[in-house]
Amino acid sequence: MLLMIILTCFALFLLIYVFAAFLKAQYLTKKRPVESLLEQRKNSPDFCSWDKISEPFKTYFILIEDPEFYERSGIRLKNIARRGSSYFIKKGQVTHGSTISQQLAKNLYLRFDRTIFRKIMEFFICLKIERRLTKEEIFTFYLNIIYYGNNIYGISEACEYYFSKKPAALTANQAIFFACLIAGPNAADPVHYPDKFFRLKEQKLENCFREGLISEEELLFFSSFPKDRPDPEFAPAICRTEEKPVIQMVNERFGPFKNYGLRGKTH
Repeated sequence: MLLMIILTCFALFLLIYVFAAFLKAQYLTKKRPVESLLEQRKNSPDFCSWDKISEPFKTYFILIEDPEFYERSGIRLKNIARRGSSYFIKKGQVTHGSTISQQLAKNLYLRFDRTIFRKIMEFFICLKIERRLTKEEIFTFYLNIIYYGNNIYGISEACEYYFSKKPAALTANQAIFFACLIAGPNAADPVHYPDKFFRLKEQKLENCFREGLISEEELLFFSSFPKDRPDPEFAPAICRTEEKPVIQMVNERFGPFKNYGLRGKTH
């Protein structure tokens, strides 16, 4: 009897918890509809549209970051369950593994704290994003707002900084470079910590090979670049002796509702 009461109370608490997250997600997306945010970002001079991104970049970035991006909805219930269990095992923290749509939801509306409540909100926001935007819009929007390390947001600025080129000229290896970079933009910054970055890139490539996403030939090719130069076309203007900037990653810092055109002047 006591066990039944405890289980009932727990189920009621869980229901209220999820409902509270749902209401908060509804409030956020109603206050700032994702379609409006996308339109505002499109008005920025450095916005990079779908047709201005190279095909090799689209193919290999998605392959590394979210290989099932086109085949399913933007939510992986299996990963959510795994992260939910890790919340209790790792003292309130959850693991990585979000889809592109989930990451877009997080970057647009949520803080970067790793809590169950935030992940549930992310789930509901992601559902709305998937209903309101096409896959191309989701991918393009994501590339134009995420953090690329060294105080850089957006694919256009990142391409200029790291490779001195436009997104339309990116190679397959550079797509993998960026897919790995966003996984650890500070801890594995390729400018200041190239060894850490190379290990991260090597790990991601090996995972893709084990999952059958890339061939052995591709694995060898993309892993063959020298450890102190993560990409052979790394922009020569980058000085690796410059002081490492301290970046506090917070939500909305880069968002269009924060006057994106003045982002670099609002630290």
